[in-house]
Amino acid sequence: MPNRLKNIADAYKWSKETAQALRSGNLAAIDMDELVDEVESIASGLRRELVSTLKDVIEALLVIDYTKDNAEEADRQLVHAQGQLRLLLHSAPSLQEAVNDAVVEAYQWAKDNVIEDHGVSLPDGCPFPLKRIMENPYDRLVAEGQLA
Repeated sequence: MPNRLKNIADAYKWSKETAQALRSGNLAAIDMDELVDEVESIASGLRRELVSTLKDVIEALLVIDYTKDNAEEADRQLVHAQGQLRLLLHSAPSLQEAVNDAVVEAYQWAKDNVIEDHGVSLPDGCPFPLKRIMENPYDRLVAEGQLA
């Protein structure tokens, strides 16, 4: 049996060794199943980050539109979350394909948080159009006269 570089208990070492084996063409030293799992985990992690960021955007929008709480703080959170969303989609443009499904999932998390924190009733489905969720927050602030 070939000498494999499987040492996933030390992910850093495993990554460095696997990268070196790939660069040198030493495919026999690579645990392909583990490599495939790790590559798939990159996609899973990016999707989780997408859902989390969308949750933050939707949660801020819910607080602004459905509560009487500090809208100014929620607006700051919205600007930050929408900025993070734009950055994420810029760094991984194909995540755009997952946005619609991720919004459905993110809304449920955001809805639960806002209901728990603010005691309000919220619609079963996301009440915000994708355009509002995805808007460039800085364009909105300029249009509102809050930025020059």
